[in-house]
Amino acid sequence: MSFTTTYRKLFSVNIYHNYFLDDGNVAFDSSPVLKEAQLVNYNFEDFCKIIPSEKTQELFKGNKLVFKTTSNGFTIFSRAEETAPNSGTYKPMVNLSQTTVFDFLIYVNDALFENYSTVNSKPLIPYYLSNKKPVTEGISFNYLDLETTTLPIEDFTINQASYGEIRTNLSEKEKIGLFGIISLEMAGDETVPFDGNSRNILNVNGTIPANPKTFKLQIKNRSTIWNYRNATDSSLLHSTDPAELPLVKNGIIGYSFGGQERPSAFPSRLLFEKDGGGNIIKTISEIYINQ
Repeated sequence: MSFTTTYRKLFSVNIYHNYFLDDGNVAFDSSPVLKEAQLVNYNFEDFCKIIPSEKTQELFKGNKLVFKTTSNGFTIFSRAEETAPNSGTYKPMVNLSQTTVFDFLIYVNDALFENYSTVNSKPLIPYYLSNKKPVTEGISFNYLDLETTTLPIEDFTINQASYGEIRTNLSEKEKIGLFGIISLEMAGDETVPFDGNSRNILNVNGTIPANPKTFKLQIKNRSTIWNYRNATDSSLLHSTDPAELPLVKNGIIGYSFGGQERPSAFPSRLLFEKDGGGNIIKTISEIYINQ
């Protein structure tokens, strides 16, 4: 007699950053062909790490669940069994209640992250991405994106009261340097009225959907004013500010003045001009070139 252990995907989460993925000034997700090509050499761990919370890790151990990272993000697998022989319908071997919640913690690990991103690496309140709205949040709450939807990371802010409740499930160590939390409930809210998409992990009867959900977090790249200076005396080579251009790791952003093509900016050197109140009014990349 032989036994086969079967694992089925519960859901996946992809973590995208336009700085690493865009092809010059062409967005990586502007076409399926380009997206596939740009993802070949991509690894989200170049700028952040994601780990299940301590409480979630305990749930995984007790419920025969597996957390597996990929270059794009991570996938959760459940040891599963068919509801009936040859039915093709599976349920977790250890039943998960509809109110079971998994939390995943995001930490930025690149010192230059803030230079090429539109957000800080350590926000005062971590971003909260979920399929379940906290009771302390209002109608402006946004649900975690699916692969087919895109909201700016800034849209996933929550209020202090919400975070005060959420942080009780985290250890003191887990709170340090926390960038964001991905929190997924097996049932989740009914989000079809939100944007036409459901975000449940399990079917109402506890079975695993034939097409498990793929969620997404996407971070935009920063655009800056590219100031070109003479490498010899640091003098500016133009009299007015050029247009803002995006910072990207791959591809070419064509920019020229004085009849010459100029090199692209890098995120390693930024200057910030502020008004009297300390607000940033200009973000400048300085590029030194030989004349």
